[in-house]
Amino acid sequence: MTSQSEYEYTIDSYLLYFDIVDELKVKETIEIVISPNAPLSRYTFYSEYSIENPEAIIEINGKTQIANVSVSKIIGDINAIYIEFPEVSPGDQLKIRISFYSEGMLQTINGKKQFSYYVKFNQPIGYFYARLYIPKGYAILSPIVPSPDKVESSGNALVLEWRKQEVRAGEEFYFITGFFGEVSNEFPMLYFVVPVLIAFVGGFLAGILYKGRGQSTVDLRSDEEKVIGILREGPMYQSELVKRLGFSKAKVSLLLKDMEKKGLIERIKEGRTYLVKLKEM
Repeated sequence: MTSQSEYEYTIDSYLLYFDIVDELKVKETIEIVISPNAPLSRYTFYSEYSIENPEAIIEINGKTQIANVSVSKIIGDINAIYIEFPEVSPGDQLKIRISFYSEGMLQTINGKKQFSYYVKFNQPIGYFYARLYIPKGYAILSPIVPSPDKVESSGNALVLEWRKQEVRAGEEFYFITGFFGEVSNEFPMLYFVVPVLIAFVGGFLAGILYKGRGQSTVDLRSDEEKVIGILREGPMYQSELVKRLGFSKAKVSLLLKDMEKKGLIERIKEGRTYLVKLKEM
C-alpha cells in the first residue's frame, strides 16, 4: 500500500462545483486543499474539456492571493492548466480555487439535455465532493449516475451533491444527469425534489417531468441491445460506438463497463481507446 508521504503532496480534499450557464456552457470551479511533502510552487490540473477565462486564487497558511494561471493543450483534447504560486514547504497548507467556463459537458441526446463528466485520481484523496447546480426552468430526467447523496432546492433550482471519503489512487467517477426544459413556472421545483428522493430510497432512477408532460424512463436493457446489435456487425472501437449510439462518451464507457462485468462483451485496450467485441460463448 502506498503512503501519502510517497507523493509530492497530500490531497486533503478535492471539491468540484458545476453551474449550468446555458445550453452549451458550464462554469466549473475546483477547490483543492494540499499539504506538501516537498517544496512545491506549481500545481497542474488536466481537463478533457475546453477551458475559457480561467481565474485562480490561492491561500497559503490562511493568506489569500491571486495566482498566475496558464493553459496549454498537451495531446489530443487534453488541456493542462498550470497554477503558479510562491513556494510552499512541508508543514504549510495550500488551498487552491480555480474557476473557468467549459463546453463539452452538455450534450443533446434524443431531444433531451445531458450533463456528463469524468474524473480519475492518480493518488489518494482524503475527501471528495461534487455539486451540480441545475437552474430554474429544467426538470431532472434519468439517468442520474451515481445516485446523489443529497438533492435539495435552492430558490427554484435544484442542487445535486455527491460525497466520498478516502478516495483510492486510480479511482474514477462518472457523473451523468439528464434534464429537460423549458418548464412552466406555474409549478414549484419542489414537485421534482420529492419524487427524486423517493426514487433514490427505492434504489432506482426515475425520469421526472412536470404535470402534463408525462414521464421519461431509461430502459438499460434496450441500450445493451443496441450495443449488441451493432457489435454483431463485428468488433468496433469504443470511439466509433459513441458515434453510432449517439450517447455521450461517459455514458458509453459506463454502459460498456457494466456489460463487460455481466460477461456480454470484451474490451481490449489498444493505445488510448478500446476495441470492443461480443463475448465468445
